[in-house]
Amino acid sequence: MERKLFNEGWLFHKGGGTSLESIMNPQLEPREVTLPHDAMIAEHREPENATGNATGYYPYRTVHYTKDFELQELSCAYYLKFEGVYKNTAVYVNGCLAAQHINGYTPFIVNITAYLKKGKNSMKVLVRNGVPTSRWYTGTGIYRDVWLYQGGGLYIVPDGVKISTLEADSEAAVLSIKTTIANRENIVREICLRQKISGVEVNAPVTILPGETKVVTLRMELHEPKLWSAEIPYLYDCETELVGFDKEYTRFGIRTLSLDAKRGLRINGECIKLKGGCIHHDHGIVGAIEHQALTLRRIRKLKEAGYNAIRCAHFPASSTVLDACDELGMLVMLELCDAWTQPKIDFDYSADFACHWKEDTESMVSLAFNHPSVIFYSIGNEIGEVSDPHEVQYGRKICDTIRALDPSRYITNCINIALALMDRIPELAVKAGADINSIMNGDQGELVRLMASKEIGEPLEEAFSYLDVAGYNYASYRYESDVNQYSQRIIVGAECYPGALYENWSLCEKLSQVIGDFGWAAWDYLGEAGVGQHRYGEATDYDLYGAYPWRTAGCGDFDLIGDRRPISYWREIVWGHRAAPYISVQDPAHFGQKQSPTRWGWSDAERSWNFRGFEGKPIVVEVYSGAEEVELLCNGKSFGRQKPVQCRAFFETVYEPGELTAVNYKNGAESGRDRLITATYDIHIETNNCGNGITEIRLVDENGTLNPDARLTLKAAVEGDMEILGFGTADPKNEENYFDRSIKTYRGKALIVTRGDGVLRIEGE
Repeated sequence: MERKLFNEGWLFHKGGGTSLESIMNPQLEPREVTLPHDAMIAEHREPENATGNATGYYPYRTVHYTKDFELQELSCAYYLKFEGVYKNTAVYVNGCLAAQHINGYTPFIVNITAYLKKGKNSMKVLVRNGVPTSRWYTGTGIYRDVWLYQGGGLYIVPDGVKISTLEADSEAAVLSIKTTIANRENIVREICLRQKISGVEVNAPVTILPGETKVVTLRMELHEPKLWSAEIPYLYDCETELVGFDKEYTRFGIRTLSLDAKRGLRINGECIKLKGGCIHHDHGIVGAIEHQALTLRRIRKLKEAGYNAIRCAHFPASSTVLDACDELGMLVMLELCDAWTQPKIDFDYSADFACHWKEDTESMVSLAFNHPSVIFYSIGNEIGEVSDPHEVQYGRKICDTIRALDPSRYITNCINIALALMDRIPELAVKAGADINSIMNGDQGELVRLMASKEIGEPLEEAFSYLDVAGYNYASYRYESDVNQYSQRIIVGAECYPGALYENWSLCEKLSQVIGDFGWAAWDYLGEAGVGQHRYGEATDYDLYGAYPWRTAGCGDFDLIGDRRPISYWREIVWGHRAAPYISVQDPAHFGQKQSPTRWGWSDAERSWNFRGFEGKPIVVEVYSGAEEVELLCNGKSFGRQKPVQCRAFFETVYEPGELTAVNYKNGAESGRDRLITATYDIHIETNNCGNGITEIRLVDENGTLNPDARLTLKAAVEGDMEILGFGTADPKNEENYFDRSIKTYRGKALIVTRGDGVLRIEGE
């Protein structure tokens, strides 16, 4: 079928567009938008917003979109594909309801043929997102692409080509290609189905009856195939042709997966440990809109930082994300949902799960099928009811559905053992001989001892039994005991505290049954405001979230605009990817205060040797190093050598502008160094046009050295056919709107994203 983007010419309206609304709110004028569009990101944040920290104090709202379009002639078939609409969507064509879709993350296809007419046609897409539906920022509206498919009487249905690898090695690959064909004519058709891959062609005669939709399976062999891997992500194109009628191109990769307790995870026969991170779907300053260039930038940066895997938490990612992972070689855990039957927030997915889990599972599998980057399906995140003998059966049903559709990938469930057994803690404590009074009084040592006990593992045995891989959230304390107790169980750290990486990674390397670690989080995100905040003194986990104006989680190896934070370099060193040390410096304004970050946070150390006003005052320098010893020098003066503990060394010194140097030593000889210099305050605005509308902004001195201590007010202006999609910084708690034309820099940086052709001007004051 002919496919084209259907993103232009939409009108955006607040409210549902009812007659009563029109009478009561005649001032609500629509405005023209180009999709993808996020209606939430431009809304005014207030501390009183019902969603609070969950969405970063952004409000939920019901909205709708309208579009008129002309059809000079009518073809036999028309489909609309929505890549993602958040959420509770109703699609109307010429006033008639054509489809409803509840899920906010799965794509859906609507056959609109019967509703169209020659000449003018009208569409309305209603999005009911007026109540709290999530524990993080979701966005609102048609935030991913929309496609229009147009075909004749005989065609390949949208997304109708599915390619799987049956066998593959360096000598040969055997593929199975399933093609779904529809005949909307009134006659029997005898046609030729032709498929070509890399010069190899197979043909098959096909008879298809009037009104029939048929799946045709062909087998193809390729000699000396180029296998897809994270290191060499080679992709093929398959040309599928209904000779004389229709043609479609499908991109895919050839690779094999294998899994066993002795050798762990293997791709194309090579053992691999997953160096993973969890990500949410938003792109920070542009909100939830799916932006191809920002997606490629994110995956590329994560790859360069040492990651080889991401977990799309807690929902199916877009095809844009999967395309980027295919192209760049990033492995993917694709997740179904955050809730089954028990709610975590008032109107989350639990309200729809029982009725819609099957179609949403099918949609997730269809989305992933041709993407070699996807190696895992996760059937849920921290599902509390998995210890219940009745509710746990949902997991078995989901697994059976996935395996019937796609037996080539592995299935996990990301289970938080403590949360799953919360209601049974007193009972299980008695069985394990634990002191329940100490546990209830906050004795963390006693709690960990209980959670590591055999008695805790038994209620979850069924939930883990039907999975290929047991997903453990924050439960590395069970790795060794469960490997010994369950010799066939394969474990992945599906969600882990970032600061626990050193211990966790040691266990991954030691235990073949533990195949990887996914830290929370790889990239900062909107919502769950303040979970990674810096705290001082005797802070507790009860102080977890940030009050308004907090907007972002404040955690992640990368900040909201895509700059690496110090913890990312520590992670790179722990993984063994970086030989040189890395310098970061704690905020001298809090010298002497106890650092109490949340369990998803890090210290307040930043990459800076600019602290004007603190000359001669005490300061703590953190040096990350995998060497035997590391030495710190300031302006050539040594502050001694230390043996790093868990790849960290702490030097207490005084702030003296100039040059800070860290030197690694192995066997007494230098093995790497890092340097940090003080920037001057003769500030210049440096812009880096990354292409595709992405411009990075830095405040640098005359030598091009970033000055994180400097702050300017930046003003943005555009000329021509250009619009600003987002203008902001990584500041986790300012009150600026990302659509303001004037913002203050944060740590010497900012980012602006534009769409369309024109001229962008950035000025500072």
